Amino acid sequence: MVQIKRITQMSHPGIRPLNEDRVLVNEKKKVFGVFDGASSLNSYLSADSKTGAYVAAHIAGDTFAESNYDLKKTVLLANDNIEAAHRKAGIDTTSNANRFSTTAAVVRIKEKQVEILQIGDSIAIVIYRDGRVDVPLGYHDHDIDLMRSWRRLADQGVTDIRGHVAEGIIKLRESANHTYGLLNGDKSVKKFIAVKDIDVRDVATIIILSDGMYIPKADPDADEEWNQYAQLYKEGGLEKIYTTVREMEKSDPDLTRYPRYKLHDDASAVAIELAPSV
Repeated sequence: MVQIKRITQMSHPGIRPLNEDRVLVNEKKKVFGVFDGASSLNSYLSADSKTGAYVAAHIAGDTFAESNYDLKKTVLLANDNIEAAHRKAGIDTTSNANRFSTTAAVVRIKEKQVEILQIGDSIAIVIYRDGRVDVPLGYHDHDIDLMRSWRRLADQGVTDIRGHVAEGIIKLRESANHTYGLLNGDKSVKKFIAVKDIDVRDVATIIILSDGMYIPKADPDADEEWNQYAQLYKEGGLEKIYTTVREMEKSDPDLTRYPRYKLHDDASAVAIELAPSV
């Protein structure tokens, strides 16, 4: 049976005090994940002042922490639990923009395989013992069109870029589970759930990231350099990735060098290092 050598985790808030991410580390069940809550475009707050994004991320994380099902069945249960929260809160779900929602990247370490699940833009990066780096379920940047517009407007010297793309942000959220996936209670999410088993024998480390841990890019169309994440992790663990991202963001307070919605986003990660199989 595969042995876990070390687990590290982190979660830092973005520009607001409330961190809407949720990190899952369940060593007993060998289930690990990050959930990045996406704010609904309404003013919902729970009785304890939590946003819909926070509620969705924590419902999903708690569901995975408690479930004994496989990841595919668990994610559908998490989605149903988010829909139940909508009903309880009296949310108008005729528009996806009002829904509580979250991305998810979850791994489960089994005896001979690693089960990986992704929905939205949280990801699982696998580092193999021979140095190869892979994102087995790929990466879909659902913000790419808006970031292309942001790049163009920044190059034109436009101010208040966020205001210029505000309508596009609403349309993007409304298209959830039609053009890209989010856990938001909508049963259409089924076709956007990606799950895969990989052989555990050659896996050295798995890094799970929310998008607040992504290294900023000047060109939205540039390929993600997953090897760079592996190298930074080798140099200084998750903290090295995080500080690299934050330093780059701080160097661009006007959001014009590296297109993005805000100066800092909530940033969460889990790293699982595996002992060599005997």
